Amino acid sequence: MGYNNLPILIKKCISIFTFFLTTLLCYSQPIVPYIANFTKNDYKAASRNWAVETDSEGSVYFGNSKGLLRYTGVEWQLLPMPGGKIVRSIMIDKNDRIYVGSFEEFGYFEKTENGKFKYTSLSDLLDNYNFHNEEIWNIISENGKIYFRSFSSYFTYSNNKVNASALPFTFLFLDKLNNSLYASIEEKGFYSFNGNDFNMLIPSSQINNDNVTGIFPFNKSKIILATTHNGLFIYEDGKCNVWANEVNEKLKKAFVNRCIMTRDSAYIIGTISDGIYALNKEGKLLWNINTSNGLLNNTVLGMGTDGSNNIWVALDDGISYIKYNSQIRFIKSFQPNIGYVYSVKNKDNYLYLATNQGIFYISLKDEEYIPRQIPNTNEQAWDLFEIDSQLFCGHNQGTFEIEGTNAIKVSSVKGGTSMRRGTIHGQDVLIQSTYTYLVVYKKNKSGKWEFSNIVDNFIQPIRSLEIDSHGNIWAQHFYKGLYCVKLSPDLKTAEKTDVYYSLDKKKNKSKESIIRVFKLRGRIICCEGDGFYKFDELTDSIVPFKFSGEKISAIKDVRRVIPINDDLYWLVCPNEFIFIDFKENDVEILNRIPFSDFYNMLSDDEENLTPISIDKFIFCLNNGIAVFDKNIRLEPDMERVLRIDKITKNNQNSITFHVEFPAFPGENISFEYRLKGVDDNENEISQKNEIQYFRLYPGEFVFEVKAIDNLGNVKSKAEYAFTIEPPFYQRKEAIFVYIILIILVLYLIFKVIQKYIKHKEAKIKQQQLEIRQKELEKQEQQIIKLEKEKLEQELIFKSKEIAGSAMSIIQKDEILDEIKRELSEQKKLFKNESQIEGYQKIIKKIDSHLTSEDEWEVFQSNFDRIHENFFRDLKTNYPELTPNDLKFCALLRLNQSSKEIANMMNISVKGVEVARSRLRKKFGIAPEESLVGFLIGFKGKVN
Repeated sequence: MGYNNLPILIKKCISIFTFFLTTLLCYSQPIVPYIANFTKNDYKAASRNWAVETDSEGSVYFGNSKGLLRYTGVEWQLLPMPGGKIVRSIMIDKNDRIYVGSFEEFGYFEKTENGKFKYTSLSDLLDNYNFHNEEIWNIISENGKIYFRSFSSYFTYSNNKVNASALPFTFLFLDKLNNSLYASIEEKGFYSFNGNDFNMLIPSSQINNDNVTGIFPFNKSKIILATTHNGLFIYEDGKCNVWANEVNEKLKKAFVNRCIMTRDSAYIIGTISDGIYALNKEGKLLWNINTSNGLLNNTVLGMGTDGSNNIWVALDDGISYIKYNSQIRFIKSFQPNIGYVYSVKNKDNYLYLATNQGIFYISLKDEEYIPRQIPNTNEQAWDLFEIDSQLFCGHNQGTFEIEGTNAIKVSSVKGGTSMRRGTIHGQDVLIQSTYTYLVVYKKNKSGKWEFSNIVDNFIQPIRSLEIDSHGNIWAQHFYKGLYCVKLSPDLKTAEKTDVYYSLDKKKNKSKESIIRVFKLRGRIICCEGDGFYKFDELTDSIVPFKFSGEKISAIKDVRRVIPINDDLYWLVCPNEFIFIDFKENDVEILNRIPFSDFYNMLSDDEENLTPISIDKFIFCLNNGIAVFDKNIRLEPDMERVLRIDKITKNNQNSITFHVEFPAFPGENISFEYRLKGVDDNENEISQKNEIQYFRLYPGEFVFEVKAIDNLGNVKSKAEYAFTIEPPFYQRKEAIFVYIILIILVLYLIFKVIQKYIKHKEAKIKQQQLEIRQKELEKQEQQIIKLEKEKLEQELIFKSKEIAGSAMSIIQKDEILDEIKRELSEQKKLFKNESQIEGYQKIIKKIDSHLTSEDEWEVFQSNFDRIHENFFRDLKTNYPELTPNDLKFCALLRLNQSSKEIANMMNISVKGVEVARSRLRKKFGIAPEESLVGFLIGFKGKVN
């Protein structure tokens, strides 16, 4: 069943709205291609842009006030000029050499092997030419020559030489058409230019003393001239006439500044004060884009098309992208703002819109296309239903019937969400779902649908419903499950209600499962997640269902089905709209439109569209609508190639890949990276166009990258095979070096060991000599020590002998003295000579035995010699010592016992102890300290 099989009334309405839409697309201003804007905050350069060109790889270049600005589709890059000069003009040749013009400077940029850009100045090649504040305003390539134009000169670059040509007039315009060059000279006219000479084609008087700013081909013999202040003219054979078109008067006020032609021969005119105009060859206005409907700024300084026939605009403030090569046109921003549009219908020269802020209408006779709200319909409006020329709208306040610019409430049951026509118990009825009840509508006697009753024993918030051929109502709950409701014959109650919380028998039944229901070719189809199910009337049960055909079978999670006729349907899926056509034995996919084509303007989970015809559809957006027209002829997209632009390696076996892909603005492109050889099954998906791998081990690798859209479709892919070489010390060349080094090292080790052994042996011998010498010295010292000890012992012994002898002599002398004194006392008693004579003999005998020298002094003298001036030092340090004390000290130093001292001194042992105590006091020795030890250790101390 096709368009011709639709009911006559529906076809009539479609024809009216199709005519309206065609008129709107050709004449009206609001519906325009998609526009994306970029500010200086996006591209990180100056706000003002002067020129636009695109290279063969799809990168777009802009002449910016801070230099050459490059957009790869993924990122922005600023290439500064010498001295930070402005880039006024750009031309890219077939080899992607980028020629640029600036203030008193022109040259070209070229990409180097490492992905960077190098600038080469051509103005430096000029000989004997002095610039006079000249700017290069445009660049043309023709017949192997490059022409750089300023207002007062032009410069020709050919065969690596640059020639300057100064002019006596103001050179305003230079462009080529059909392999011929044309020029405009201020106050003179329009000229042809052969590279050397200018030939006047028309004087300026033929274009109202204006200047040409652009040229278009009209046919084989005619050229369209765009002038700054007087619109468009047609030139042919030396004559020029005004071209009658729809926009000339507007162009006169807007001041034409730049002109380009698209591949499908649309004339694109950029102005100073009113943005961009697009005309076809018949002079019909296709659209006018300015700040009122999406352009960032009204002053156009440069324009260009990319490889896909889309338009880039360099503005006085920012950059705009116009997706001209698209079958979708937009009204992006209604004034006033009407919120999210959920449903659209056309009826009686009005376009009605159900939004989250109410019900609005747009008069199709209104050129300004301004939405106005129907009184008393603010708040949420869900859907619009046209049945038998009656237009209903389910609304938060109830259900309204819309007639013209008014709305009449026909049901007070709040939140009408869906309405379907069906036959139940032989009755033709409308069943409506709401936040609470199911509502029944019947026709009255005059044949109009009106509210009948509610189904009072079924209360559930239902989002949508369908009615099968048996009169069963299949109702989708807002949040959980699916209901099958069978009404009573009077349609006032539910005789039977079956609820399905899950259709997948493999899953645990959950009350949170959302089951969507729709009708395809009269059959009830349910969708739960990735699975499809159908109601089997023979078994009165729900069973799994599979679409025929591979492509349609791959479709998952259908949210909504919008019928166009019995064969054509739109499926609303999580990320795309899919247009399908049921064939006899298969289902064909006619179109797939990803949500990204609507640039985040769709309402989440409420995506919807309305058919105008089998070729035109209106999509509902946030504060706008989009018109999809299959009849718009598309130009082939450029072959978009994913490139590995830069590869950076470092000495830590780390590698960085920088990729480029000419993505369209608004296109949600991600990159899928994989490094084969590291983890063949591990993919990394990122929106960043750079990835780094750290510390790779030596080996062979293949880097693979894919550019994928938001549906997972691969747009392009690239790969790069590389090898991480082992470090030098692991290479074959190094092995030979290692062998030589090992041999050398072994030889050196041998020599070192040999030398070491000799040194060690010499050292051992030396050590042995030293040890032997030390042992000899030690032995000598021991001998000396022993001899010393022996001498000391002998000295001590001799000292003791001397002391004993001396003390004996002293004792003897004392005894003899005592005897002599005793005899002297007894002499007094002698009376005879014989006694006296005997006395004298005895005295003489005693005197003969008395020592002639002082034995003590002799003892002291000898003792001092042996004991290092012992007595002298004692007397010096302790002058209070008596001679008797010194005797005691000498005997104590000789370590004589108290008994021996008593015998020598002829005193008692107690007398010795008293003498010891007396010496302790004189020496200041504590009771616990040894007096003998003190005297033995005494070495001439000084207190």
